[in-house]
Amino acid sequence: MVCVGVSDSGRLPRKHSSAIAIADGPDSRTTASPATPGGVESAQIVSLAEDGILMAVYEFRGMQKTHGEQFWRNLGQVQLAVEHWQELDSTNDRARALCQELSQPVLVTAAHQRTGRGRHGRSWHDLPGSALLMTLGLPVQWNQTQMPTLSLLAAASLGVLEELARIVPAECLRIKYPNDVWLKPPHAPAGKLCGMLVEADYIGAQPSTSLVGIGINITGVPMLSDAPYPIRCLADAAPAALPDATTLAERIAERIVSLLVHHDHQALVERWQEQLQLIGRRVLMRPHQMPVRITAYAADGSLCAERCDTGELLTVRDADSLLYDPFER
Repeated sequence: MVCVGVSDSGRLPRKHSSAIAIADGPDSRTTASPATPGGVESAQIVSLAEDGILMAVYEFRGMQKTHGEQFWRNLGQVQLAVEHWQELDSTNDRARALCQELSQPVLVTAAHQRTGRGRHGRSWHDLPGSALLMTLGLPVQWNQTQMPTLSLLAAASLGVLEELARIVPAECLRIKYPNDVWLKPPHAPAGKLCGMLVEADYIGAQPSTSLVGIGINITGVPMLSDAPYPIRCLADAAPAALPDATTLAERIAERIVSLLVHHDHQALVERWQEQLQLIGRRVLMRPHQMPVRITAYAADGSLCAERCDTGELLTVRDADSLLYDPFER
C-alpha cells in the first residue's frame, strides 16, 4: 500500500484517472478497475489535510518495488503534481510524459534511476537510495516566450543553492558554470555535489515542455574512476541530520516555482551570474588546458572570453570545456 493525496477537485493525471473517485466524506471507500496490469485495486480516503488535499490509501497490484506515491501539492495559487518512485529509467522521461497530460507543473523523484543522463548525452550514475534524483517539469502552458530556458536554468541553480544552504553552511557551497553545485567540506578538497540537466522541447519554433533534472548526492557517492574532479555528498559537510530526499525534492521544486512566479526573470539571470563569480576569472579550457579570462556573459548565457596568451576573443558554450575550482580565485 502507498499513501496518496488527491486535490479536492479530484484531478489526477489522465492515465490514472480511473484509479479513484472522490466520495463525499473522508471515511468513504471506492473501488476502481485497474488502469493498467499494475493498476489500482481500491482506494480509501483516510483524512483531509489542512491545505485541502484528500489523503488516500491505494492498494496497487503488480507495482512491486518500482512504484511510490502520487499526489497534488498546493503552492499558493499553483498546483504541483508529485510522483515519488523507488525506481525509474529516467525522471526526466516520466516528467515529460506527465507534462503531456497536465497543465500544471510536475515533480517526479526516484530513489534510483536505471538510465539517468547528464549533459551531452552522458550517463548519470547514482548510488541507489543515497541521492536525490528529481525532475521538475513545466508543461507548454508554462513555457511561453516570456520564460526562456536561461531563466529556468537560473531559477533552478538559485533554488537548489538556497535550499542546500539550509542544510550545510552557505560558505561551503558554490555554483560552477552553468548549474553544477560544488561543496567544500571542512579539511577536504572541493568537489561536485549536484548536477542539473535542463531540457527544452519545441513544437516548430514554439516552446513546449521544459524539464529540469537534478541529482544531489546526500549520504553517499557513486564510484567513478574517470571523474575529473572529486565527488561530494551532503553528509560530508552537514552539521545536523539530513532531510529525507523526497522532502528536500519538494522544497526545491517549491522554491524554483516560486522564483519563476514571483521574480523578474532578468533579475534571476543577474543573480545567477553574480553567484557564478566568473567575470575576470582565469580558467583553463580543454583539451589543451589553454588559459583564458572570462570577460562577459552573452545574452544566451554563454561566456565571452579572452585568450591570456594572444588576446584572441572567444565564445564559450560548452561548460565541460572549462577547468576551474569555483572556490578559488
